[in-house]
Amino acid sequence: MHPTSPAGPVAGTPAYWSMLERQADSYSRSRASSAPGDWADAQDLMMRLKPYGTSGLLDLSTLLVLHAIDRCPVELRDGQGRPALSNLIHGQSDALTTIDATASANARLNRGPETANDLADTEQQIERINDLETAVATALQTRAGHPKARRNVRRALTDRGEGAREASAIFGILSEIMETIGHRTAHTAG
Repeated sequence: MHPTSPAGPVAGTPAYWSMLERQADSYSRSRASSAPGDWADAQDLMMRLKPYGTSGLLDLSTLLVLHAIDRCPVELRDGQGRPALSNLIHGQSDALTTIDATASANARLNRGPETANDLADTEQQIERINDLETAVATALQTRAGHPKARRNVRRALTDRGEGAREASAIFGILSEIMETIGHRTAHTAG
């Protein structure tokens, strides 16, 4: 694939990073104006990144972390001035979340009451999300102006896996973060 082909720039090239930077900027701004539950912008972005696979989604997520670090309002930062994950997303999941999520899924699937196996599967998924939230929290501690910031963020994000599930979950976490920052910034400005 040529850097200027209709399919998009070659991954890793300056044109690729420039394209991703534009996408990250546009997406972080669109999350600010999206209604709760409206994920059309995320779906559009995922389709544009499809040729780049999981790696492209992780590269975009890396840039979203850097946008979050730059744009996070003071009131959502910790004592060291870095974005605080606990202020940017809803709290970590617990046992009640597991039961609620399992009961809801079983009801939608007409499966009846939850079983011990259902609860164990859901608990494992929630633990995995919590692990990935920790990876995002670590990435948010990066100094944005550091010469190796992009590499350090990417390393933190992939510390707990680089598969499609991990990349999608990390993107989801960052989508919530960008929405929180965007809504707070819009509210403060307006």
